Amino acid sequence: MVVLAKRNLVIPAPDGSDRVKLARGIVADVPDWAVQTAYFSALVADGKIVPTRKSDKATQAAAEKPVKVRRGKAQE
Repeated sequence: MVVLAKRNLVIPAPDGSDRVKLARGIVADVPDWAVQTAYFSALVADGKIVPTRKSDKATQAAAEKPVKVRRGKAQE
């Protein structure tokens, strides 16, 4: 799968034998084992990785969305 990374990321293999390094702002090809990890799914949900199987217009819109930042305490 081809993805656009919004942050510098490292995705470890489930068995720890390999890893995929993604640089911020670069479109890269990611192996299938990395796509199937829970960590990859969480990064996509947070907007830190944008899958680029869609049209260029949809990819550009997704790339411009802000990244979810998880800092501080939750509001009560």
